[in-house]
Amino acid sequence: MRPQNNDAIRPTRFEPPGAAAARPSIAIRKGAIAIAALLVFFALIAWFLLTARAVYIDATPKDSTISIDGGLQFKLAERYLLRPGEYALKIAAAGYYPLQQQLAVSDAAYQRYAFELQRLPGHLQLSTGDVSGAEILIDGIARGFSPVLIRDLPHGERQLEVRAERYFPVERTILIEGLGKEQSLDIELTPAWADVTFDSEPGAAEVSLDGEVIGQTPLRAQIMEGKHQVRARLAGYKAWQDNIVVTANEALRFDAIRLQPADALVFLSSRPPRANVTLDGRYQGLTPLEIALEPGRASSIRLFKEGYRPASREIKAASGERQTLDIALQAELVAVKFKVTPEDAALYVDGQARGKANQTLQLAAKRQRIEIRKKGYVTHKMNLSPHSGSAQQVNVALKTLRQAQLEKVQPMLTTSAGQRLKLFYPGAFTMGASRREPGRRANETIRKIELTRPFYLSLHEVTNAQYRAFAQDHSSGRIQGISLDGDTQPAVKMTWEQAALYCNWLSKQDGLPPFYKVKDNKIIGIHAEMTGYRLPTEAEWAWAARTSGEAAMLKFPWGAQLPPPKGSGNYADESAAGIVAKVIRNYQDNFPATAPVGSFPANSKGLFDMGGNAAEWTHDFYDIALNQGGAAERDPLGPDTGKFHVIRGASWAHGTISELRLSYRDYNEKARDDVGFRIARYL
Repeated sequence: MRPQNNDAIRPTRFEPPGAAAARPSIAIRKGAIAIAALLVFFALIAWFLLTARAVYIDATPKDSTISIDGGLQFKLAERYLLRPGEYALKIAAAGYYPLQQQLAVSDAAYQRYAFELQRLPGHLQLSTGDVSGAEILIDGIARGFSPVLIRDLPHGERQLEVRAERYFPVERTILIEGLGKEQSLDIELTPAWADVTFDSEPGAAEVSLDGEVIGQTPLRAQIMEGKHQVRARLAGYKAWQDNIVVTANEALRFDAIRLQPADALVFLSSRPPRANVTLDGRYQGLTPLEIALEPGRASSIRLFKEGYRPASREIKAASGERQTLDIALQAELVAVKFKVTPEDAALYVDGQARGKANQTLQLAAKRQRIEIRKKGYVTHKMNLSPHSGSAQQVNVALKTLRQAQLEKVQPMLTTSAGQRLKLFYPGAFTMGASRREPGRRANETIRKIELTRPFYLSLHEVTNAQYRAFAQDHSSGRIQGISLDGDTQPAVKMTWEQAALYCNWLSKQDGLPPFYKVKDNKIIGIHAEMTGYRLPTEAEWAWAARTSGEAAMLKFPWGAQLPPPKGSGNYADESAAGIVAKVIRNYQDNFPATAPVGSFPANSKGLFDMGGNAAEWTHDFYDIALNQGGAAERDPLGPDTGKFHVIRGASWAHGTISELRLSYRDYNEKARDDVGFRIARYL
């Protein structure tokens, strides 16, 4: 049966009860979670922004790369947002040392930090054109010889000095860029000489410059700038001589030297030979000698030789004449009194027997070898140079063979502190310096000294380690950052009294009777007969430093001329420039201040640093009014009282001709950083 209306019958979906209400609830939950998460995210951002601090980091150079590790951070333009705490900061830039350090961010709202990177050192390639081997110094320190690549020079201005033999030195300020870069610099050296041409008529004349032969005419020579004496000689002709002034790079010509024939000749000889000759007051040389004379005119010839009286002759010769003249010189005699014990000893002069030793002899005023002999005694040998115009006395006490044997038992001894001492048998000598000696001071009066007591003297100056065994807190200090306090460096900065107290302390350690009398830790006198350790007397020091077995006394520790040869000792060399006022030019010993003792060769007696390193206290009180009479002073100990004590020897701080001489006498009462001491004792 069909339904009554047209409505279609549609199927419907079956759903359990409550299902229609559940679907909208799930959608609402997911939205809520998303909103909550978003709110938490914004809350975290808000929390970070509220708790973070603005940190500005300024780095030099500007192109440095900056990295920060250690926590949440955010960068806005030139600032970093960082919470308070510790962070690892790294800054780097090409050509600079990298920087790594902890960055502590505080609670302050605004913080700024500045960092400057240090440049890497630079390198300098330096050449001197066609001149190779020039010495290069940077800030006073030798850095090699050109051409040279000098590495790792700190950034900034540096003082450059270039030296080459026969060229003017160059000094300038250079800027080292650094950044690990290599710079190039070419220095042009200016010659310190000029070309000088000599020509003569006739030719082939021998040309000498300042007494040294440099060639024959015609001659072109490179001569250093300055004043020079030039002489041209040719056999049969008079010598031509002139004084010239050479200016560097300005050529000179002497092409009109006309040599005049020698009109008369005299061949001069003497007995003994090698006498000095002057002609009309002008020095000519040593006999035998040929001298050119002006014809027809009387000339005065004078001969003089050490130990002989001068001899003069008037001579006149015609043109072309040749004469021969032989002159016998008369010995100049000086009275020398010998006072010898035992009295029956025999005297020998230059190997010839002269009878009993106790007598007065007339000896020539020259160096002579003296021997005093007696059977059963040790022969006494000495070199004697009698002084013209003054009598002289020689005092000698011969040692028995037994005495000599006993004295030879310990030629060397070692103290408990480690010093080595050498035994010496001194003799007669002369202290002081001639008034004509360059650099001589008024207190260097010439004195005749006779040392008769054998004594020991330490080979080295007392070191810091040896002195600190006595005074544990002692420090020799520093000078402009340079330590003087090394164990093997000489102890300095002690007073004379402290040095003398050290000697008494060492005597006690070695079981010897003290030399110095002490009361309340003060020196009040001496026991002159005691054999304990002491400071050397001034006379002992001078004998040990200046006598060398030769007749002449040493002027400088190395000889008679300045500057000192390489390795002569520790003085105010060029490495001490800036520390002391005056240095020895062109001398380098590589020690700006004190050196370890024994760093340089010993003198002829085996003693080290008698010149240089530290100057030395001696036993004597200082006095300028010393004995200047004819009689010799025997074993002098100096004045009994005084304010100052004598200091002998140059030090690392000395560089003048006065100070470098062995006769130089200094004095003081206070401690100095260039004064130490060595020890002595009687046998």
